[in-house]
Amino acid sequence: MEWNLDDLYAGPADPRIEEDLKAALALAQGLDPQGLLDPEGAQDLLERYEKALELAYKPLNYASLYFATRTQDPEAKALLDRVRSRFTEVRNRLVPLEVALRKLPEEAFQRLLAHPGLADLGHFLKRQRAYAPHTLSEREEELLNLKALVGRSAWSQFYTEYTGRFRFRVGERELTEMEVRALRRDPDPEVRREAHRALYGKLLAEAPTLSAVFNAVYLDYLQDLRLRGYRHPLEPVALRDEVEVREIEALLEATKAHYPLVERYYRWKAGRLGREKTPSEDLLAPLGEKPKVPFAEAQALVLEAFRRFSPELAEIAREFFEKRWIDVYPRPGKRGGAFCSGGLPSTHPYILLNHTDDLDSAHTLAHELGHGVHFYLARKQRLLNFGASTPLAETASVFAEILLDDLLLEKLSGEERALLLADRVEDAINTLFRQVMYTFFEQRSLEARKEAALSPEAFHALWDEEQRRLYGEAVAWTELDRAAWAGIPHFVHYRFYTYSYALGYLVVLALYGKYREEGEAFVPKYLRVLEAGESASPKEILAEAGVELGSEAFFRYGFGVLESWLKALP
Repeated sequence: MEWNLDDLYAGPADPRIEEDLKAALALAQGLDPQGLLDPEGAQDLLERYEKALELAYKPLNYASLYFATRTQDPEAKALLDRVRSRFTEVRNRLVPLEVALRKLPEEAFQRLLAHPGLADLGHFLKRQRAYAPHTLSEREEELLNLKALVGRSAWSQFYTEYTGRFRFRVGERELTEMEVRALRRDPDPEVRREAHRALYGKLLAEAPTLSAVFNAVYLDYLQDLRLRGYRHPLEPVALRDEVEVREIEALLEATKAHYPLVERYYRWKAGRLGREKTPSEDLLAPLGEKPKVPFAEAQALVLEAFRRFSPELAEIAREFFEKRWIDVYPRPGKRGGAFCSGGLPSTHPYILLNHTDDLDSAHTLAHELGHGVHFYLARKQRLLNFGASTPLAETASVFAEILLDDLLLEKLSGEERALLLADRVEDAINTLFRQVMYTFFEQRSLEARKEAALSPEAFHALWDEEQRRLYGEAVAWTELDRAAWAGIPHFVHYRFYTYSYALGYLVVLALYGKYREEGEAFVPKYLRVLEAGESASPKEILAEAGVELGSEAFFRYGFGVLESWLKALP
């Protein structure tokens, strides 16, 4: 199944792409920031601002999706370049209004908050206000947006295009990145070793080029920190996520304090493999024969798991299949990994997969469909309240995976149940512990970048230290493993995003605990969390579901669940 993008535009030559961009620019050019001093005028300005964003984002959304399955197509690249440039032009025209809103006199700002016509934008207005200390002049903001085109955005696109051309030879086969990564879970140990050698050997060989990309995006971020007056590298992330820097650091330290759980698990796995230590080539090794899960079967399982929790969620998920909002299989030129593009309240989400007919791919389908139904339900919000704040961004996706596991555990018994439980522990390690390890690596390499550009060997050393700290003495590493950092796109595309997977995972465990306690009565509360979008802060949204974000009980419960899973292993 390949996705059908016709709900956005008929094709890359559709004249509506240019029409929407022109209309967005016209709207953006006519916004007078002085109108913010009058609440009635502010209401009109923000409605036009919102419409300009919608008209500009829709072509960008289409061009990004079109490019994602055609990374080697010059037409797709040209379209994305053109639309991205025009989108930046629109964003620059909106900068004066954003700057004025952030720097509005307090009395005028309070009048906006009190105006009935702006009642549903209270959280949006406060979020804008929070950025005031780090907002530059109109001209400076415009220049930074222009710099991004040849800075982080350009490097991000280069990384996607460059790594998208990578091919990996395993035996007689030439494979894409996602195909070779899938072989690291192959039942045959020799296949796993070949896949490991092919993947990390390639990353090691390409480290000089990829380290240049990392150095460039790191320097770009450090410049932004200085120009905007941030005192801590995590401060922009904390501001974006509506948490405190100390709360992020508390999450990192709490997780690091539980690293021994990871070492304990991999000592257990080494025993199952008949080894003293788990070889790094076998970190993802199946402990028994895993079933093949063709896409049709994965679809049926995920829909059943959703239906058992909420028939409404299942019906929403069904639309993704029936209306071809999913691109399923890997193919040359298609980017690796998987993602859900949320779209707009006026459109709908799209999902990209690289399904390889195994149980892991079924989990990926559940994960991305979780995102999909989250965005779908959040369409009840207007654009300025749409989406999912970072602490809640993984809520529905990881929750969906747990629902799928609950279904599978009921269908299995004995050894099969034990194997699935081990998979659940490994998923927790990869989603929680490894993401925190990534964050520590990113912190340390960014700090080192302040002094000078890092060599590939410097990146290798930092990565090696962090992964050894996570796994303790339970894993036997190879030289090739030192280059794994180069194959993690989050380090290029985002700053400190990986910690949010850990936070999101603990949020899910807390919500899941409420579900286990309350049963069906919890379902409406959960749906309201998804429907809320960004209409309130993450703490406020979760509080309505009975979860206190970042509390001592929040951490104790999450890690307690992980401890219970480990104890249940035979």
